[in-house]
Amino acid sequence: MKRSTFRGFGIACILSGCLMIGWDYFFPAKSTSDEIVKYEEKITQLESQLKEKEQQLKEMENQPSTNDSKEEGTTTQSAAEETASPNEQGDVTEGILYIYSGLTPYEISKKLKDMGIIQNAVEMELFLAQPEYARSIQKGQYKVNSSMSVEEIANLITRKRNS
Repeated sequence: MKRSTFRGFGIACILSGCLMIGWDYFFPAKSTSDEIVKYEEKITQLESQLKEKEQQLKEMENQPSTNDSKEEGTTTQSAAEETASPNEQGDVTEGILYIYSGLTPYEISKKLKDMGIIQNAVEMELFLAQPEYARSIQKGQYKVNSSMSVEEIANLITRKRNS
């Protein structure tokens, strides 16, 4: 190709870029400014709702409790039953954990949490991240249940004997 072709192409690119910039400068998109105004109005509305709800919450906290001690005892008892672990309620969740090559302690603990075997995935992850466990996680399928402790599950999937 000739130099004049390249020069012509370069000049055309520069001119088209300048035209695009000039077009945006002289004819800005009005939808963005309209959208900004709408968002600002929405933010103001949400802030006012938040203040109202905070005020209602403060009023509710300041009101004396009308429940007698008998009713409070039953609500406390039901809340304790709801927060009890499956082991305390008598329900034992069982499942099969499949471990394949390259699975990290995070992924294993997430699987166990999703299956309902453990309550705290972070605790299991930290336990499996210890060098003596992290290096010896074995591939395979393992029958686990919610009555097992974190250490028992870790020993099972690393095939370590209980000490």
